[in-house]
Amino acid sequence: MQQGQQQKTSLARHSKRGNIPHLLRIIVFVGFFLAIVVTGVLVIITGAISPSSVMTGVLAILLGIASAIQIYPILVPPRSTATENAPDIDVLHGSSRQSGKPIFLFNLPLRDANEYYGRAGVRGTLIARTANGGSSAIVGERRSGKTWLLTYLQLVAPTHAKLGPACRVAYLSANHPQCKSVEGFVLRVLEELRMPVHAADADQPPLSMLSQGVRDLKKLGIVPVLCIDEFEGFDNRQEFQHDFVEGLRALTQDDGLVLITASKRPLREVIEDLTGQTSPLFNIVQQITLRPFTEQEASEFVRDKSDQAGFDEKARDHFLRWARFYTTQGKPYWPPLRLQLVGQMLLDDMQEAGDDQLGARLADSRHQSEFERRLNETYRAVVR
Repeated sequence: MQQGQQQKTSLARHSKRGNIPHLLRIIVFVGFFLAIVVTGVLVIITGAISPSSVMTGVLAILLGIASAIQIYPILVPPRSTATENAPDIDVLHGSSRQSGKPIFLFNLPLRDANEYYGRAGVRGTLIARTANGGSSAIVGERRSGKTWLLTYLQLVAPTHAKLGPACRVAYLSANHPQCKSVEGFVLRVLEELRMPVHAADADQPPLSMLSQGVRDLKKLGIVPVLCIDEFEGFDNRQEFQHDFVEGLRALTQDDGLVLITASKRPLREVIEDLTGQTSPLFNIVQQITLRPFTEQEASEFVRDKSDQAGFDEKARDHFLRWARFYTTQGKPYWPPLRLQLVGQMLLDDMQEAGDDQLGARLADSRHQSEFERRLNETYRAVVR
């Protein structure tokens, strides 16, 4: 807090110092211009009876105007193209002052569907299956974007042409403390899907309550969509047994619940580890695998975000290069989270060094090595 206040004070002082020369130029310019023009006017007034005096005064005024035109660019130099084109950025928080939103969303939740880049095929498949009442199982490595994909669906559903307000999407994580028992899980689902709960339902088994709630929503013309993130979180084998998994299958097949799970491993493996048995549940879902960005997807992200941040070509090249990994076969790929991190670190560097000095920093081999060290250290800390 104290450090942030010191930064603000420092920035304010720097801004004031930078404004003084500009104000002096304006004062000198206005004084010079008025002196010549006033002199010309006085000559005209005092010498009105003499045509030569009038002509002298007019010439003095014209000379003042011409001199002002010539001197103005010197006294008040125009802003550089880089400054004019630079985005309006909050230097303390790395966000656009116009929107107030951060440019890079490293380790931040998705709040705006427009911030979801790439994976058009995955999004299309998930939306199409959801619109047709099909369940899906999203599989991806840790921090690969599974939660963002579920959130994206929740954000776009109310206005999407294939889904609309009749599609009610609820999100919950199996790691939530309330989801450590079947009863707590069901209560959480009822709350998130805003299902009507009847007093008579209290005596029913939890999954029966959920079944009744799903049927009630269907009668109202609402399609309930349940997104369960971190499905491996159902690790209490005394609670989440084979009957629980079979109950979820019945809710999807018989009652009309659309179920979307997200896990690091295929759903079949997760269920077998949980119950010790196989289940027909994974036979009624389609697995959707999240993969890193392709070069085209990464390039589109870098181009769009660089425009927002005001990065030059050299910074854009480093942006794309530092976010890149290679497979064992030598094929390049770009994890979305690493792209966000590299962009944020470059933006921090630019704000610390100044717009005009970022290029010099990036040309310094020592700075490059230090940047890569910090990048890898931060990235490993969040993905391991």
